Amino acid sequence: MKAILSISALATVALLFSSYTKPDIRSQMVRFDQAFLPALEHTLQGDVYEAKRAVFYLEFEWRKLRTRLQHRYPEERSALSRIDGWLGDAYYAIDANCPVTAANQLEHVKYELMVFRDRHSIEYYLDQLYDFQGGLEVVAEAAADEMLCLMEWSEFVALTHELQREWYLIQRQPFNAALYEFEADQVRQLRFYKQSMGKTLDAFAKAVDNAQRGDAELTSRKLEPALLRVLHLFGNFEGSQTYFAQQ
Repeated sequence: MKAILSISALATVALLFSSYTKPDIRSQMVRFDQAFLPALEHTLQGDVYEAKRAVFYLEFEWRKLRTRLQHRYPEERSALSRIDGWLGDAYYAIDANCPVTAANQLEHVKYELMVFRDRHSIEYYLDQLYDFQGGLEVVAEAAADEMLCLMEWSEFVALTHELQREWYLIQRQPFNAALYEFEADQVRQLRFYKQSMGKTLDAFAKAVDNAQRGDAELTSRKLEPALLRVLHLFGNFEGSQTYFAQQ
Protein backbone atom coordinates (compact mmCIF):
# COMPACT_ATOMS: atom_id res chain seq x y z
CA MET A 1 0.00 0.00 0.00
CA LYS A 2 2.83 2.37 0.90
CA ALA A 3 4.54 1.58 -2.39
CA ILE A 4 1.39 2.46 -4.31
CA LEU A 5 1.06 5.72 -2.40
CA SER A 6 4.70 6.56 -3.07
CA ILE A 7 4.28 5.92 -6.79
CA SER A 8 1.15 8.05 -6.81
CA ALA A 9 2.96 10.85 -4.99
CA LEU A 10 5.88 10.68 -7.42
CA ALA A 11 3.49 10.83 -10.35
CA THR A 12 1.81 13.90 -8.89
CA VAL A 13 5.15 15.62 -8.35
CA ALA A 14 6.22 14.74 -11.89
CA LEU A 15 2.99 16.18 -13.28
CA LEU A 16 3.38 19.38 -11.30
CA PHE A 17 7.02 19.68 -12.36
CA SER A 18 6.03 19.12 -15.98
CA SER A 19 3.41 21.87 -15.74
CA TYR A 20 5.94 24.17 -14.13
CA THR A 21 8.63 23.59 -16.72
CA LYS A 22 6.15 23.94 -19.59
CA PRO A 23 4.33 27.25 -19.08
CA ASP A 24 1.33 28.01 -21.23
CA ILE A 25 2.78 28.75 -24.67
CA ARG A 26 -0.24 30.94 -25.36
CA SER A 27 1.16 33.64 -23.07
CA GLN A 28 4.10 34.18 -25.40
CA MET A 29 1.77 33.99 -28.41
CA VAL A 30 -0.31 36.77 -26.86
CA ARG A 31 2.77 38.94 -26.46
CA PHE A 32 3.73 38.26 -30.04
CA ASP A 33 0.28 39.37 -31.23
CA GLN A 34 0.52 42.46 -29.06
CA ALA A 35 3.51 43.41 -31.22
CA PHE A 36 2.19 41.92 -34.46
CA LEU A 37 -1.16 43.73 -34.60
CA PRO A 38 0.31 47.26 -34.54
CA ALA A 39 2.65 46.38 -37.42
CA LEU A 40 -0.22 44.86 -39.41
CA GLU A 41 -2.60 47.74 -38.71
CA HIS A 42 -0.04 50.37 -39.69
CA THR A 43 0.73 48.63 -42.98
CA LEU A 44 -2.97 48.22 -43.77
CA GLN A 45 -3.39 51.95 -43.17
CA GLY A 46 -0.36 52.73 -45.34
CA ASP A 47 1.48 54.34 -42.42
CA VAL A 48 5.05 53.24 -43.14
CA TYR A 49 6.50 55.62 -40.55
CA GLU A 50 4.69 53.88 -37.69
CA ALA A 51 5.20 50.48 -39.32
CA LYS A 52 8.96 51.01 -39.27
CA ARG A 53 8.77 51.85 -35.59
CA ALA A 54 6.70 48.73 -34.91
CA VAL A 55 9.17 46.38 -36.62
CA PHE A 56 11.69 46.41 -33.75
CA TYR A 57 9.12 45.38 -31.16
CA LEU A 58 7.68 42.74 -33.50
CA GLU A 59 11.04 41.13 -34.22
CA PHE A 60 11.93 41.15 -30.50
CA GLU A 61 8.73 39.28 -29.61
CA TRP A 62 9.08 36.89 -32.53
CA ARG A 63 12.58 35.87 -31.42
CA LYS A 64 11.23 35.02 -27.96
CA LEU A 65 8.24 33.10 -29.33
CA ARG A 66 10.36 31.30 -31.90
CA THR A 67 12.75 30.08 -29.21
CA ARG A 68 9.86 28.69 -27.17
CA LEU A 69 8.28 27.02 -30.17
CA GLN A 70 11.42 25.41 -31.53
CA HIS A 71 12.16 23.82 -28.14
CA ARG A 72 8.63 22.58 -27.57
CA TYR A 73 7.88 21.59 -31.17
CA PRO A 74 11.19 20.59 -32.81
CA GLU A 75 9.26 18.92 -35.64
CA GLU A 76 7.94 22.34 -36.73
CA ARG A 77 11.24 23.60 -38.11
CA SER A 78 9.81 24.14 -41.61
CA ALA A 79 6.86 26.17 -40.34
CA LEU A 80 9.12 28.38 -38.23
CA SER A 81 11.44 28.91 -41.21
CA ARG A 82 8.47 29.95 -43.34
CA ILE A 83 7.44 32.50 -40.73
CA ASP A 84 11.02 33.81 -40.65
CA GLY A 85 10.80 34.25 -44.40
CA TRP A 86 7.44 36.02 -44.38
CA LEU A 87 8.58 38.37 -41.62
CA GLY A 88 11.84 39.11 -43.42
CA ASP A 89 9.93 39.94 -46.60
CA ALA A 90 7.56 42.17 -44.63
CA TYR A 91 10.44 44.05 -43.02
CA TYR A 92 12.05 44.55 -46.43
CA ALA A 93 8.78 45.84 -47.90
CA ILE A 94 8.25 48.23 -44.98
CA ASP A 95 11.78 49.54 -45.37
CA ALA A 96 11.12 50.03 -49.09
CA ASN A 97 7.92 51.97 -48.32
CA CYS A 98 5.64 49.27 -49.79
CA PRO A 99 2.94 48.86 -47.10
CA VAL A 100 0.52 46.87 -49.28
CA THR A 101 3.19 44.23 -49.96
CA ALA A 102 4.19 44.22 -46.30
CA ALA A 103 0.57 43.72 -45.19
CA ASN A 104 0.28 40.71 -47.50
CA GLN A 105 3.41 39.15 -46.01
CA LEU A 106 2.17 39.76 -42.48
CA GLU A 107 -1.14 38.11 -43.36
CA HIS A 108 0.86 35.01 -44.32
CA VAL A 109 2.51 35.09 -40.88
CA LYS A 110 -0.90 35.27 -39.22
CA TYR A 111 -2.17 32.34 -41.26
CA GLU A 112 0.91 30.19 -40.54
CA LEU A 113 0.45 30.63 -36.81
CA MET A 114 -3.28 29.90 -37.02
CA VAL A 115 -2.53 26.63 -38.83
CA PHE A 116 0.24 25.89 -36.32
CA ARG A 117 -2.15 26.24 -33.39
CA ASP A 118 -4.77 24.16 -35.15
CA ARG A 119 -2.26 21.34 -35.72
CA HIS A 120 -1.42 21.28 -32.03
CA SER A 121 -4.99 21.87 -30.74
CA ILE A 122 -4.01 25.13 -29.05
CA GLU A 123 -7.17 27.06 -28.18
CA TYR A 124 -6.62 30.73 -28.91
CA TYR A 125 -9.36 33.36 -28.82
CA LEU A 126 -7.74 35.58 -31.43
CA ASP A 127 -7.89 32.76 -33.98
CA GLN A 128 -11.68 32.93 -33.85
CA LEU A 129 -11.49 36.63 -34.67
CA TYR A 130 -8.92 36.05 -37.41
CA ASP A 131 -11.03 33.30 -38.96
CA PHE A 132 -14.11 35.52 -38.84
CA GLN A 133 -12.10 38.32 -40.41
CA GLY A 134 -11.30 36.13 -43.40
CA GLY A 135 -14.98 35.47 -44.09
CA LEU A 136 -15.88 39.10 -43.48
CA GLU A 137 -13.35 40.29 -46.06
CA VAL A 138 -14.85 37.95 -48.68
CA VAL A 139 -18.37 39.22 -48.06
CA ALA A 140 -17.33 42.89 -47.91
CA GLU A 141 -15.42 42.57 -51.18
CA ALA A 142 -18.40 40.91 -52.87
CA ALA A 143 -20.81 43.57 -51.59
CA ALA A 144 -18.65 46.29 -53.12
CA ASP A 145 -18.56 44.55 -56.50
CA GLU A 146 -21.43 44.93 -58.96
CA MET A 147 -20.94 41.30 -60.02
CA LEU A 148 -20.75 40.08 -56.39
CA CYS A 149 -17.35 38.60 -57.29
CA LEU A 150 -19.29 36.22 -59.58
CA MET A 151 -21.35 34.81 -56.71
CA GLU A 152 -25.03 33.99 -56.95
CA TRP A 153 -27.21 36.17 -54.72
CA SER A 154 -28.36 33.08 -52.81
CA GLU A 155 -24.75 32.18 -52.10
CA PHE A 156 -24.09 35.73 -50.95
CA VAL A 157 -27.07 35.54 -48.58
CA ALA A 158 -25.87 32.19 -47.21
CA LEU A 159 -22.38 33.55 -46.52
CA THR A 160 -23.86 36.55 -44.73
CA HIS A 161 -25.99 34.34 -42.50
CA GLU A 162 -22.98 32.13 -41.78
CA LEU A 163 -21.05 35.20 -40.63
CA GLN A 164 -23.92 36.12 -38.33
CA ARG A 165 -23.92 32.66 -36.77
CA GLU A 166 -20.14 32.75 -36.38
CA TRP A 167 -20.21 36.13 -34.68
CA TYR A 168 -23.06 35.00 -32.42
CA LEU A 169 -20.83 32.16 -31.20
CA ILE A 170 -17.81 34.41 -30.76
CA GLN A 171 -19.78 36.82 -28.60
CA ARG A 172 -20.72 33.95 -26.30
CA GLN A 173 -17.29 32.38 -26.06
CA PRO A 174 -15.59 32.73 -22.67
CA PHE A 175 -12.75 35.23 -22.73
CA ASN A 176 -9.63 34.76 -20.60
CA ALA A 177 -8.86 38.36 -19.69
CA ALA A 178 -5.80 37.41 -17.62
CA LEU A 179 -4.19 35.49 -20.48
CA TYR A 180 -4.64 38.41 -22.87
CA GLU A 181 -3.55 40.87 -20.17
CA PHE A 182 -6.78 42.87 -20.32
CA GLU A 183 -7.64 45.30 -17.56
CA ALA A 184 -11.26 45.79 -16.49
CA ASP A 185 -11.72 48.83 -18.75
CA GLN A 186 -10.37 46.87 -21.74
CA VAL A 187 -12.83 44.06 -21.05
CA ARG A 188 -15.66 46.61 -21.07
CA GLN A 189 -14.37 48.08 -24.33
CA LEU A 190 -14.14 44.63 -25.85
CA ARG A 191 -17.72 43.86 -24.89
CA PHE A 192 -18.90 47.19 -26.33
CA TYR A 193 -17.03 46.81 -29.64
CA LYS A 194 -18.21 43.22 -30.05
CA GLN A 195 -21.80 44.38 -29.58
CA SER A 196 -21.19 47.18 -32.08
CA MET A 197 -19.78 44.65 -34.56
CA GLY A 198 -22.88 42.52 -34.10
CA LYS A 199 -25.23 45.44 -34.75
CA THR A 200 -23.29 46.46 -37.86
CA LEU A 201 -23.42 42.91 -39.15
CA ASP A 202 -27.15 42.66 -38.43
CA ALA A 203 -27.82 45.90 -40.35
CA PHE A 204 -25.86 44.54 -43.29
CA ALA A 205 -27.68 41.20 -43.15
CA LYS A 206 -31.05 42.98 -43.10
CA ALA A 207 -30.16 44.84 -46.31
CA VAL A 208 -29.03 41.59 -47.88
CA ASP A 209 -32.20 39.73 -46.84
CA ASN A 210 -34.31 42.53 -48.35
CA ALA A 211 -32.24 42.34 -51.54
CA GLN A 212 -31.41 46.02 -51.20
CA ARG A 213 -28.24 46.11 -53.31
CA GLY A 214 -27.42 49.75 -52.59
CA ASP A 215 -28.00 49.47 -48.83
CA ALA A 216 -25.97 46.27 -48.68
CA GLU A 217 -23.02 47.96 -50.37
CA LEU A 218 -23.31 51.01 -48.12
CA THR A 219 -23.47 49.05 -44.85
CA SER A 220 -20.72 46.67 -45.99
CA ARG A 221 -18.24 49.56 -45.77
CA LYS A 222 -18.73 49.60 -42.00
CA LEU A 223 -18.01 45.90 -41.44
CA GLU A 224 -14.22 45.80 -41.54
CA PRO A 225 -13.72 49.03 -39.52
CA ALA A 226 -16.05 47.60 -36.84
CA LEU A 227 -13.97 44.43 -36.57
CA LEU A 228 -10.67 46.32 -36.64
CA ARG A 229 -11.81 48.21 -33.52
CA VAL A 230 -12.12 44.85 -31.78
CA LEU A 231 -8.71 43.61 -32.97
CA HIS A 232 -7.07 46.93 -32.09
CA LEU A 233 -7.64 46.20 -28.40
CA PHE A 234 -5.32 43.17 -28.61
CA GLY A 235 -2.36 45.20 -29.87
CA ASN A 236 0.13 46.98 -27.64
CA PHE A 237 0.53 50.21 -29.59
CA GLU A 238 2.25 52.07 -26.76
CA GLY A 239 4.71 49.22 -26.29
CA SER A 240 5.54 49.35 -29.99
CA GLN A 241 6.50 53.02 -29.74
CA THR A 242 8.37 52.56 -26.45
CA TYR A 243 10.49 49.70 -27.77
CA PHE A 244 11.40 51.76 -30.85
CA ALA A 245 12.49 54.66 -28.63
CA GLN A 246 14.81 52.34 -26.70
CA GLN A 247 16.67 51.18 -29.81
